[in-house]
This record gives sequence, structure tokens and C-alpha cells, in this order.
Amino acid sequence: MNKFFLFLIAIFTVYLSANVEVMKVEARGVGNTLQQAIDRALTEAMGRVNGVSIDSQSLLSTSEKTVSKNDSADYLGSEEYKQQISSKTKGAVQSYEIIETGKNELGIFATLSVSVLKFKPSAASNRKRIAVLPLVARQSCCRVGQININEQPLSEELSAAISAYLVQTRKFTVLDRAYEGLAGSERGRLSSENVPITELAKLGQELVADYVLVGTINNVILREQERKLATVDKVIKSVFGSVAMNYRIIDVPTGQVLFAETFNYTIPSGGIKSIEDPVNAAFQAIELTSDKIGIKILEAIYPFVIESIEGDRVVVGVGGDVMEVGRQFRLIQYGDKVKDSYTKESLGKKETVIGMVEITEVTPKMSYGKILSSSVQDLSTVFKPKGFILRSLSQSANENRQKQIQQQRRDKLKEEFDENW
Repeated sequence: MNKFFLFLIAIFTVYLSANVEVMKVEARGVGNTLQQAIDRALTEAMGRVNGVSIDSQSLLSTSEKTVSKNDSADYLGSEEYKQQISSKTKGAVQSYEIIETGKNELGIFATLSVSVLKFKPSAASNRKRIAVLPLVARQSCCRVGQININEQPLSEELSAAISAYLVQTRKFTVLDRAYEGLAGSERGRLSSENVPITELAKLGQELVADYVLVGTINNVILREQERKLATVDKVIKSVFGSVAMNYRIIDVPTGQVLFAETFNYTIPSGGIKSIEDPVNAAFQAIELTSDKIGIKILEAIYPFVIESIEGDRVVVGVGGDVMEVGRQFRLIQYGDKVKDSYTKESLGKKETVIGMVEITEVTPKMSYGKILSSSVQDLSTVFKPKGFILRSLSQSANENRQKQIQQQRRDKLKEEFDENW
């Protein structure tokens, strides 16, 4: 058992060392005494590194109990006093050196070189940060059959589902806004007296979004349709429906709208089996909708790039739940950049549809596909990084494509039947 605990401690130590680094900063403090000046310089150093300030008065009250009668530069720069500071700041201030002391019109000053622990966010936090703000649902917007569904839970579910989809893409750092209050109470624990050493360094690391998604749910409508077969005495029930909403992605620093859409999605026949449980059916509609919106957001900001082409095989830099085997995309070749004639701003690169690709295999981080058609004979000879992308088919085009595939299968079966006959 002791060995097990030692192992856990070792793992925890490695985790801390991997997520905390020491930064050396120079800071200056001014006070009525040299001790006050040093403590305020330490406070300044902590604030500059981690975005928070140590409670200076609390720090002073602790140190005054032991050193109020010893304000010499030698003692305040000694290892004994440094140990007191390290203990008071829970290890966040590892050490410091006094560079200069003196007097000016404001009082006694001290310039220090301070080694401060800084929490290192994960590599994922370097991605573009997006926050899905709670979507607004119009009153009485949601109806299944003859029953009105409470729009608030549907709004919350759609917001959460879009966030979950964006997390799975591995392209964004998705910031939580739905449970921000709960997360805030947990962050409050970091400043309490009983948190482990180095945890204080995590304060001040809360990320701010680069983009926010805002939107309004206009309606979620589901209905059941009955169709009686003429040849047999049987009634087939099928569910039809639609979801309509407006949403936009806003660049936080500038307030510029990067992408906006009036989203209308027709739920295909068979997408939802039954509306006998109206609430469950409405949530199924929300789940289908979140995937469609998520992929549109992803394509708008991070188009699906072809990473390599060999013969009729392609590698796509997106995998996981974002892709699915059998899904077909338009194959796009990038051209020259296009500029707005008036503003001279870049409108992006010219896009030319040159073929179709079908996904054949999906891994957690990438996908593999087969080129179904192409207007270019040998794409591998003209391939260059970020020169080709995939774009989704429109809903109508995708439905037509599926009908064509089904018809081809029926024709093939009929041909095989005729040959065997």
C-alpha cells in the first residue's frame, strides 16, 4: 500500500512539474519601510506573472509578527525571510534577490528579481477559443404533433450539443459558459488556506474567447404522416420535421461578424422513428441539428484540408466523430486570392469544384477517402499543402446523391436477378 501511495505522489509531482514553470521577473515596490517595499514588489511580481495579486496586507501581517524589529536589508534578503515568503505564498514565490534599495519622494523603494511559479495551460489552449453562449428560443417555437414542448430545455441542449461537437473537432478550445458559476466557485477554492503548494499559480489563467456563437431558435416542428399501401392492408407512419434558427459567430476583440447564417434544416424521413414520446423526439431533432451546425462552423473557420493524395486515395486532416464512413464531399481546389474591389480586403481564395470524395476510413485524428470523380487526371502531380479541401454537399444535393446511389443499387440487383433468371 505504501508503494502505491509513493507511486501516486511521484505521478502527481511529474504532473505539477509538467504544468508549472518558473518565471523570473523584475519588480519594484515602495513603502514606509524596506519590508513594506519588498513585500509590495513581491505582490507586483505575482500579479504580473499570474494575473492576480497576493493580499499585501495579509502578507505584511504575517511577516510583521516575526521581523517587525528587524528591517535591515541583510535580514530581509536572507534565506530565513525568503522561506517565510515562500510559505506565505504557498510556494508561488520560489525566491528573490534584492537588486537595489533606496529612497525617493514616495518613500523607501526596493527593486527585486523574483522567481515566480506560473501555471502552464495545456497545448490545446493555444487553439482558437470559442464560447457557445446560451441560445435564445422564441416563445412557443417548438411543437411535436399537437403538443407544445418547453423551449428552454431544448435551447440548453442545443447549446451543449454544439459545444460538444466543436470539442470533438480538436480545432478549437471550447470555453464553458453554461456552468460558469460552478467553475467560479471551484476557482475560489484556489485562494483558500488549504490548497496544495503551486495551486495558487493557476489563478489568473482563465481564458477569454476569440469567438462567441450567439443565436436564436425560431422553430422546431415535428409531425407524423400516415401512408396507406394500396397493395396490402397496411399503414406506414413516418416522421417529418424542420428546424429553423439564426446564428452568427462574432470576433470578440473587434466585434466583427465572421460568419452568419439563417439555418433551415429539413429532417429526412427515417431520421426520427416516432413521436410517441414527444420530448424524446424533440431532443433527437436537436441532436441531428447540432451536427449540421457544428460542421458548418468548422468548415467556415477550418475547412477540411487534404493532407496528402496518392493515386485515388486522400488523407483528410479531420477525424473522430466529425467524419463518418460513406459520407461524400465535394473536392475543391484552391486558386488565387480574391480581393474586394472597394475595400481591397481579401475575400479568401478562389474555389473550384473538381470532383467528389467518399470517406472510407475514420481514425481519431484523421480520415481516409477515395476520389470518386475528378476533372484533373492525376491529382498527386499537382498536389501542394493546403491546396485542396473538402466541402459538404447541400442537403438537397446530398438527398439527390443518396437517391442516385439507391437507384444504382436497385438497378444492379435487378440486373443480377435477370442474369440469374
